[in-house]
Amino acid sequence: MALWGVLSLSLHCWVCLRSSVTAAGATASLPNDKPGGPLDWLLSDKGPFHHSPEYIDFVEKNRQGFSTRYKIYR
Repeated sequence: MALWGVLSLSLHCWVCLRSSVTAAGATASLPNDKPGGPLDWLLSDKGPFHHSPEYIDFVEKNRQGFSTRYKIYR
């Protein structure tokens, strides 16, 4: 019975340690820190919009400051 307790505790400690290391790594490299932007994974070989011309145009316009939001000029 004590073996199961030790095994359970060690597994719990391993999971907690692994999740804290993963969380520390995730905060160190945020998606917005990358030069390509947070949505460029969509153009990767695994993304749903693989080399989509419409998405490429949208990303280029967005990088140049174009926005799809309405601006109210007063």
